[in-house]
Amino acid sequence: MKVKNLVTWGGITLATLGVGLAVKSFLPQRFETASLVGEKGNATRLDSEALPAVEVSFLRCGSISIPELIAVRGAFSLVPRVISHSAVLIRHPKALFLYDTGLCSDIDRYLVDQSLFFRKTLANFHLEQSLGSHLRERGVGRGELDFALLSHLHWDHVSGIPDIPGVSLRVNRVEYEAAKHGLLNAGNGLVRRLMSGNAIECFDCAGPTYEGFRSSLDLFGDGSIILVPLPGHTAGNTGMFINRSNGPRLFLLGDAVWVAENYKRPATMHPFIWSRVTSDDATARQTLIDLHRYALHHPKTPMIGMHDAASQEQFMKSEKYIEAARI
Repeated sequence: MKVKNLVTWGGITLATLGVGLAVKSFLPQRFETASLVGEKGNATRLDSEALPAVEVSFLRCGSISIPELIAVRGAFSLVPRVISHSAVLIRHPKALFLYDTGLCSDIDRYLVDQSLFFRKTLANFHLEQSLGSHLRERGVGRGELDFALLSHLHWDHVSGIPDIPGVSLRVNRVEYEAAKHGLLNAGNGLVRRLMSGNAIECFDCAGPTYEGFRSSLDLFGDGSIILVPLPGHTAGNTGMFINRSNGPRLFLLGDAVWVAENYKRPATMHPFIWSRVTSDDATARQTLIDLHRYALHHPKTPMIGMHDAASQEQFMKSEKYIEAARI
């Protein structure tokens, strides 16, 4: 009888602990941001007239809807949030290039040998329009793309590369060196296979601090495309400021966030997701704080993650409005 009672109460205790941990995983985490309120920022002064015109287009290749409480820890909402798989086509006077690559036309063929768990969670999406189809629709032919700049080397940011054979890939050196120690060959070499043997050029964010971020790279030397490190999600996740004469500044965040609320609150994703896609928790959380600080000082600057469908759609609508106003 005593043994039976012990087993019963042991089971109840474990169940209670399990429920408690499950509930805790949805609760907000504490971020030290109180000191940022009222803090003065040192904004970079932009002379928009001296900047070139830069056209920016988000190319959404696929998507999946998830409950908001998964995308934003502490949201307590089941409202569906669309998580997109996108590339960005950037027309600069000195180059026509991509930031990330979306999805290729035969992405399913690359994923078929991955685990069922992976395909039903992180690789679960609806293919809407491949990168190659988007480029053809915009009249971008073979050989016209100068390069693709990758925010980082997770599979879902290199998955459009098979549609752009021969196009050189630009990667943060920190990211590439870290990826060589595991990421490139994980999952039966998924990332390496998706990169398709395209030439790789590494860059270094070795320039001065920029808008509160620790270092930078002025890609064309004209102040229009500035790269900054946003580490934590991966070692070399790289953000991109786009400064231009024909529209507002834009800040692309790679995968430092999934949706805008991640930097606005700030808040991580649910731990089930966060723990599986984040290489360094403390560094990634500090990057969220850095982005939160920037957002406080620059509330009008669009800050867009590569999975944030709502922010991408809002930006494209504003671009059409600006273009219509010029006519």
